[in-house]
Amino acid sequence: MPNNMPPETGWEMTEPRDALTSFLSTLPNTPQLLALGEPAHSVEAFPAWRNRIFRTLVEHHAYRSIAIESDVLAGLRVDAHVTSGQETLDEVMQHGFSHGFGEVKANCDLIAWMHGFNAGRDEADRVRFYGFDAPTETMWAPSPRHSLLELHTCLAEHLPEVSIDRSTITRLCGDDDRWTNQAAAMDATQSVGAGEDAKRLRWLADELLTLLEMETPRLMVQPDNFWHARLHARTALGLLRYHARMADSAPDRVSRMLTLRDVMMADNLTAIAEREAPRGPTLVFAHNGHLQRHTARWTSGTMHLEWCPAGVHLAARMGERYAFVATALGQGAGLPVPLPDTPEGWLSQLSGSPQLYATRALVRVLPSSLAKRTDTSSIPGYSPMKPEHLERTDGVLFLPSLATQGSTP
Repeated sequence: MPNNMPPETGWEMTEPRDALTSFLSTLPNTPQLLALGEPAHSVEAFPAWRNRIFRTLVEHHAYRSIAIESDVLAGLRVDAHVTSGQETLDEVMQHGFSHGFGEVKANCDLIAWMHGFNAGRDEADRVRFYGFDAPTETMWAPSPRHSLLELHTCLAEHLPEVSIDRSTITRLCGDDDRWTNQAAAMDATQSVGAGEDAKRLRWLADELLTLLEMETPRLMVQPDNFWHARLHARTALGLLRYHARMADSAPDRVSRMLTLRDVMMADNLTAIAEREAPRGPTLVFAHNGHLQRHTARWTSGTMHLEWCPAGVHLAARMGERYAFVATALGQGAGLPVPLPDTPEGWLSQLSGSPQLYATRALVRVLPSSLAKRTDTSSIPGYSPMKPEHLERTDGVLFLPSLATQGSTP
């Protein structure tokens, strides 16, 4: 371990303003998407630190939006609350998040702060909230009905004629329950994705998207309506592709399902970046595994999965306009003191307070002998740092322990 770290390597996060300013100055360009990863979803400290960082970015670096790993469609309700006061906080926490994230206190704190920040501000200066995940849960995916009908409504309101009628969409979609059958997640024969109705719907979705693209000059005069129409077109086609893959019994079936979900994430974030570019950068928050720039691999029993997460796609599309900061934890929430020959153990010896490191400088002083820690089973889904992947990040937010947590806004 070096006695003195180079001054441009890391900064204490007790007061994050100066640390974030110093870190951002090390990036080759100002990112449009600054991605902050968490190593697991179940530790409250990680979204609490996200809140503290987001508030600093909003107040001192002109960030005006945040996008989190939650249902992109449900997130529209949250944004309507923080920007215009629609529904109550309790209602949007119950219905505006997927994966149980509405029950996370830090998320409630975030939405309350955004709503308060926007009070009395001009519309152009308000902070926006986005979900960017596909509207899926772990064991099921919904019907495309909602997005197809929303897309149809948008087109019908602005165009003299839409050849596809709503009753056809409703009839082909049928009951929502047949799409959300959880048995289909692991048994392709239980999926409706290869049926004639699903094939017909996929053709209809493509026809509606084609019409949207053909009429873009006419529709884009109302930018918000056009953006939402494109969102529903993306979502409908993405869900139909996902259901088709669920119905496929090929050996790489699950890997392809994971890939499709991350592609939908990347597509949504690309659209968010384009929309928000005139207003300022966006903070993205999700599991490290979705935001990383390297291929994801996971083994469970005899199943070996490999896929490209959203971060790989975003890095290819956006280059230096996409930046990724991974979060790591030393000890706490069931994690023991890390061994000194792991990245977490080595960093724990540098400082007892939270630190933000610039990876480009950090990797030059890390010992080559470090190995991935293997004592993380107490936290489900925890992703430890791998030394060989550190150089593919832009920064590391390291929490030596949970004794010092990020305060919520």
